Amino acid sequence: MPLEKIQNTSPKVPELVMQALISAMESGTIQLGDVLPSERDLAETLGIGRGSLRECLAVLEFLGTIESRGNRKAVIRDAEYIRKVISLVRLSSQNNIQEDFNEFRRINEVAIVELACKNAAEEDLEALQRALESMEREPLNHVYEIEFHDALAVASHNVMLSAMMRLVNSMIVEIRERFMDRPDYLRITHESHKAIYEAVRDRDVTRAKREMKNHLLIPKRYYREYPDAD
Repeated sequence: MPLEKIQNTSPKVPELVMQALISAMESGTIQLGDVLPSERDLAETLGIGRGSLRECLAVLEFLGTIESRGNRKAVIRDAEYIRKVISLVRLSSQNNIQEDFNEFRRINEVAIVELACKNAAEEDLEALQRALESMEREPLNHVYEIEFHDALAVASHNVMLSAMMRLVNSMIVEIRERFMDRPDYLRITHESHKAIYEAVRDRDVTRAKREMKNHLLIPKRYYREYPDAD
């Protein structure tokens, strides 16, 4: 395999995957245009879950580092470009821009839910329902919450918003994990997701926008109540 197993678990997983890719390119084991191993092999080689790997690949593809070739991904940018991508991923963990980041989410996700009410097809609603059921079945698996928000963006039928939110959802994994063991967090977030889904299903724009705004206030509330949460 061309990539080495990830050893350091301090930075975010997307950053670690990118660093492993840079190392492989600088050592010459991966060249521009090379096709990466399958998701299963790549996840095993790096020592991470396939869900986390899929999030990383979505970031890399959205930012033009890799591209799909059939069922595989090919590297189309050099190591220096990937370093610039890493600097973008690091933005989400900088305390001094947290409010900017939250405002960015509020503006875009409220717009997404409004468009989803107007444009969602039956298959989009089914995808949202599947993600919701998966969250209820496995509440500690943050991947399903990401799938819900990704499906919501897809339901907007705006390709730019959909692609952008795939990146953002990959950048905020630590928010979803940080408060899972805090009182009522899982119940409150699940009920919030369900309320958003039901509003979109009912094509109720006013209710959907209200529920999304309330949903995005949940992390802010828990940051305030548990400022030292890991």
